[in-house]
Amino acid sequence: MKQKIGLIGHGTVGKALYEQVKGLRQYEIAGVIVKHLEKKRNVPDSLLSGDAEILINDPDVHVVLEAIDDAEAAFEYARKTLELGKIYISASKKMIAGNLPHLHYLVRKYGGKLLFEASVGGAIPVLRTIREHLAGEHIERIRGIVNGSCNYILTRMGEDKIDFDEALIEAQEKGFAESDPSADIDAWDSYYKAQILAYTAFGDKPDFSRVKWEGIRNVTLNDVSDAIASGEKIKLIADIRRHEERFTIDIRPTRIGPADPLYHIDRENNGLIIEGKYTGPVLLQGAGAGGNPTASAMIGDLVNAPRGNFEMVRKLLLAIN
Repeated sequence: MKQKIGLIGHGTVGKALYEQVKGLRQYEIAGVIVKHLEKKRNVPDSLLSGDAEILINDPDVHVVLEAIDDAEAAFEYARKTLELGKIYISASKKMIAGNLPHLHYLVRKYGGKLLFEASVGGAIPVLRTIREHLAGEHIERIRGIVNGSCNYILTRMGEDKIDFDEALIEAQEKGFAESDPSADIDAWDSYYKAQILAYTAFGDKPDFSRVKWEGIRNVTLNDVSDAIASGEKIKLIADIRRHEERFTIDIRPTRIGPADPLYHIDRENNGLIIEGKYTGPVLLQGAGAGGNPTASAMIGDLVNAPRGNFEMVRKLLLAIN
């Protein structure tokens, strides 16, 4: 018997998610929630709806996958789903970053499951790697490129000597950047992802002693060319560090040379270096932007959902009591 699931959102990620779920025999799509019903879509009319609550409350739907950019609405959908003890899978990094302790409280109280691998790193299983494979490791630092849109723009500026505006338009046309790219180019997106990484790696809501971020809006073609002339590249790098029991986040355009593993992470790809006390640096890299990579991460959560809650470690749950 097929498991019925609900999809919320049919934008760049939602479209890819719909197509990928259709290819899985064990699941049946019970409905697709969209904001504008009048738009033409490659979805049967019988599945389309503008009312997420009906889908969430459907007793036959036990899993809800959400990929929308409205953080407030996404939180309400998550809250209602988890209060029913169901599984909620999200790609909404702003919503997750801003509400993670409360969401995990709902998981604990009502017995649902929350999965959000797609909120960081696109196709890279970075959160699962931290939670499972590095569960016993004392992680000291995570440093990386976590925004594929910015990385694509900076790469294109360096490759063909095009200016920032032209590279941004190209990123938008390819689906790597939104029509309003502010969250990407002003580094808000990277900030939300850095918070999620910190929560996941350090097992508590970290007490940040310093949080600074700067986007790429003011990076010029001259800046990129000067870096190349010196054998370097400019990358938007997020640096998350543990200092005993305090933590810092620094995000900024940074000049790096070929000796840095992140130097070779180009276009829409992401790359993260996780430094553990015993493992040393571990590099993960892969597609970090676009519908298919992000949807693929959500499918991974869907398939892995029966295995367990993937909750944050116990300290996070205890910290919000």
